[in-house]
Amino acid sequence: MSEIQYTPIGFISTCFKEKFGVPRQSGMVREARAILKLANNPDFKLALNHLEDFSHLWIIFIFHKHTEIKWRPTIHPPRIDAPKRIGVFASRSPHRPNPIGLSAVKLESINWDSTGGIEIHLSGVDFLDETPVLDIKPYLPYTDCIKEADGGWADGEIKSYPVTFSPQSELLISAFSKTRHPHFKKLLCEMLQWDPRPTSQKRTYPIEDPKCEGLIFGFYCMDFDVQWRIEKQSIYVLDLQKI
Repeated sequence: MSEIQYTPIGFISTCFKEKFGVPRQSGMVREARAILKLANNPDFKLALNHLEDFSHLWIIFIFHKHTEIKWRPTIHPPRIDAPKRIGVFASRSPHRPNPIGLSAVKLESINWDSTGGIEIHLSGVDFLDETPVLDIKPYLPYTDCIKEADGGWADGEIKSYPVTFSPQSELLISAFSKTRHPHFKKLLCEMLQWDPRPTSQKRTYPIEDPKCEGLIFGFYCMDFDVQWRIEKQSIYVLDLQKI
């Protein structure tokens, strides 16, 4: 077979509008929520029968921002403590021969009566907004959790950093939390503590280096450009600018 074609069963709506800030893996940012809007197919209601019995799901999806990008046989892992280059098949990079992703996420609820198609509410996600979904499978703890598995180059603790907020950002977060996301501050903390910058910036401007004190960075989250700076080997949120 030279070509295989599939039709998405639905699309993801999430707070991540660009790749910077997206968690490296699902489950790292538990407040990262998403809605999988299924196509308006009458058979899907039967296809989802008993899905609510499970707490977690596998979501098989397309890295839709990479479908026309030439794949790379080796990549730079998104961790400073990792080898500088590894084979793409020894990674979860989107730069693959077939840009297909797999994420284990928490099932929060299912809205069976949503207009235009069933909505599946998820958390702990690592999807870009508008991600096409190919399939859903239940997560089975007795077989999917392999306790003796070796994590290879990805083993080891991931460095996290303290996160604090300016008075101005606190006001904006409080107002936004009342209307859009009740745990918006927690979401930002969970995203920022892992340092959401690309690996190249982490290597060039490490948070631990006193010479980097005061440098300002930013990323998009929901409706905002989140501006933060390095301060005393931690992350200080300066402002949230409306996109």
